[in-house]
Amino acid sequence: MKMAIILNIQVYLCMFFAFLHTEGTYNKKENAIIINNFLRHPGWNNINDVELIKYGNNKHELKNLIFNPVTLFNCNDCIRQTMLFLGCSYANDFDFINFSLTKFQEHCFELLDSSYARAHNCTITLLMKMIEIVPMAECMKGALDAIDKYHTVSRKREIRNRFILSRLLTNIQEEKILLTTLRTSLLSIKDVLTTIEEILLSRRNELNEDKSFCQLKNLDSLWNLWIIEFNTLTLQRKFQELFIFLSDKISNFILTTIKKKYIDLGFIFDCNTSQTFLPVQLSTSDNHDIAQNPSTNFIQNTNYVNTQETIQQNDITTYPSILRINDVEIQENISQESNDFIIH
Repeated sequence: MKMAIILNIQVYLCMFFAFLHTEGTYNKKENAIIINNFLRHPGWNNINDVELIKYGNNKHELKNLIFNPVTLFNCNDCIRQTMLFLGCSYANDFDFINFSLTKFQEHCFELLDSSYARAHNCTITLLMKMIEIVPMAECMKGALDAIDKYHTVSRKREIRNRFILSRLLTNIQEEKILLTTLRTSLLSIKDVLTTIEEILLSRRNELNEDKSFCQLKNLDSLWNLWIIEFNTLTLQRKFQELFIFLSDKISNFILTTIKKKYIDLGFIFDCNTSQTFLPVQLSTSDNHDIAQNPSTNFIQNTNYVNTQETIQQNDITTYPSILRINDVEIQENISQESNDFIIH
């Protein structure tokens, strides 16, 4: 009899602690409301480059996340899925930029055989373009951190989990010092290009690891469109250096990405603290637009290529601080390089 009582107590204690553990994974009601409203922003309908994410031994589609309500019971799962979907989309963008920069670097190497001066200018432009990516990385890291803050246990305290893009985004910011130093170093152009190649290879390896969470759509077609456009301009005798053409295209891609995957998703940037926050509530107009026809809104995604050439600059400039290049001299040099080396 005494043994049975002891066993019952042990069972009840196990159930009690299991209950406590389960309850501990629930989030707050106010956090669930904020995440729910955040996922109702129309900009989420335009995240169309991620087909699936892998989370919790299952595959998930974005439409299920943005259409199903967020509650205090599923809030933490929704937060992790949101970070994965956005992180995968960011990874896709960085993968394309890394691919473009690799082609850029190869072109600079090829110029060494014909003209050292052109190879030098190509390399300087490439370095400035790599530095220009840093503010975008800061935006993306701020966005993922802003979402993560609403999780019961943030990923910063989950030491065993290295979440998507965390290492890559940190490395890109830290590499800015190295890239800036390379611009003024006494190294040969060949040595500088070799160092750039090593940086891009390291980034590619990081991206391949992060993309294991994702099933993505390929952006190679955008690169092919760029090359077709460049060849067309050349045939029309509107020739310019390929590295200047690529520099402009990459800049447009960066601006489009920040607008589409930061501003349009409703993230709020505090210029005083340089921190990113989630909107506390959804505007009435956003609720109305989604309520009209959520399925149609999801299907009618913004075409990725079309947005490249139709950036509305007045929308971008509402967030001037997050788009700045910290070294003003770099931006001036970009313009000067373009003016000096365009061949009419």
